[in-house]
Amino acid sequence: MMPKTSNKNGPARWHALRRLIVVLTLLSLFPASPEAERSAVSASVQKSEPAGSLVCVVSRSDAEGSQGNMDAVVLLTNGKLNQPYSEYNETAQRKFAGEYFSTGKNYRVTFGGGEVGSATITSFDMGCNNIHATAKVHDNGKIPPRLSALATDSDSLGRKASARRPPTQPEREAMTKLVNQVYGAHKTAKPLFRLITTTNLTATDLDGDGKFEMIGSFVIQTISKARRDLFLIADPAGKNFKVAFEKFQAYRLPPEGFDSAVDFVDQLDLDGDGIGEVFVQQHGFDAYSYSIYRKTNGRWMHVFTTAGDAC
Repeated sequence: MMPKTSNKNGPARWHALRRLIVVLTLLSLFPASPEAERSAVSASVQKSEPAGSLVCVVSRSDAEGSQGNMDAVVLLTNGKLNQPYSEYNETAQRKFAGEYFSTGKNYRVTFGGGEVGSATITSFDMGCNNIHATAKVHDNGKIPPRLSALATDSDSLGRKASARRPPTQPEREAMTKLVNQVYGAHKTAKPLFRLITTTNLTATDLDGDGKFEMIGSFVIQTISKARRDLFLIADPAGKNFKVAFEKFQAYRLPPEGFDSAVDFVDQLDLDGDGIGEVFVQQHGFDAYSYSIYRKTNGRWMHVFTTAGDAC
């Protein structure tokens, strides 16, 4: 039984409960791996560990300007993936912001696993139980408009050449063939193939072998608001590609129109094994979250999720 509260605290309690439901819904979209469970445990004991290196998602507010927004994603502490700060604790969040998002603090910006510039914090504010920072981003034009990158205060992460580019036309054609095969395997009627929309398709060398993997997000949406979303990591196979990881979702959009698509953010080698971890953003009901995938024993596994705004 929930303890009685005054009417004054009712809206705040309802907001916290609604956010918890949203976050649990986002988390349920990702099957937990043993490593993810270990990450959750490490997050629960974060207070007893020394401060670590932060990795953020950085996105430009204006494609032509230098101002960007930053979301904290993961705190690397003693090799473990930890939540950056405690939820439902504004005091802890502001303490975190004072240390990591203080005005003038500098971050190294990476794109495609390598350093491309810098970001300097100018301010921060509180979101829906989240913290957002604004920063001046200097990337020398290496981050294409409308794409996000990663930023870190670590001295060691991303110390290699950036390996991310638009796909070539032959690569696009090969990926179209593969995407059609995957949709077909999920019993998608062929007439719907003409509705496939590519929301993002990126070539990036995840393992440093000089051969570029493809990471893409695709969607089919009908007039009746039925959705079929596909997130795909594909390995090169001669002149073609093969599925290394797929996440397929079939559902109907709610009346509010919020989708559950998964979009690639960027890649960065967090554990030093030579293979970049894949960062994605998961859409949700008036919310979003970030997740990290890691290749372990030849398989891509979901190992970490942190909630973004969930209003």
